[in-house]
Amino acid sequence: MDKLKFKLSKIIARQILLYFIDVNRAVLPFFDKYRTYRIAFKEYDEFRANDKEKFRKEIYRLKQEKFIKKYYENKICYLELTAKGKEKLKRCLADELELPVVDNAWDGKWRMVIFDIPNEKSKSRDYLRRKLLNYGFLELQKSIYVFPFDCLNEINFLKNTFYLKPYVQYIVADRIETETDLITIFLDRNILTQNMLDKVKRVK
Repeated sequence: MDKLKFKLSKIIARQILLYFIDVNRAVLPFFDKYRTYRIAFKEYDEFRANDKEKFRKEIYRLKQEKFIKKYYENKICYLELTAKGKEKLKRCLADELELPVVDNAWDGKWRMVIFDIPNEKSKSRDYLRRKLLNYGFLELQKSIYVFPFDCLNEINFLKNTFYLKPYVQYIVADRIETETDLITIFLDRNILTQNMLDKVKRVK
């Protein structure tokens, strides 16, 4: 039961933090350093009316842990993300991040992500590896991953979120020596289709 309560608490906390994005309608890049992420508490409270008591408790906990602050301005109560809260929100967004749905076209180019991340950032390195595999990337060699479709914005977001910019490179390649094998693998995974290949004059 305690584990269930803890999981529910984490879910509610994520919803609270992600709602800052709902309100601000932010798009990549999510964090402009001059943007203030704040919500009028009345609006937030009404939005979460179905679970008001649970959300109030989580808001209190997030405030105590200094992820958000609560204050009044012109007699209006606001919730605002702290610097710590923005970092927490970025990690929530990284977990939510998915590659955009690809239409029935491929430009025939390969997207490669290569990295050499120091051991003191091993947790971020492991997270990046998992995320790339979840996206559908193929590990070409150690710390070299390949994917057919554009995902520069998403990779940049991960690099910036986990402070990996100096260690990660995004490369667009016209050809890879073993691309026939790669095409077969991505066909088997239903990431590429024969129709896409026909349009770029690739053969399986």
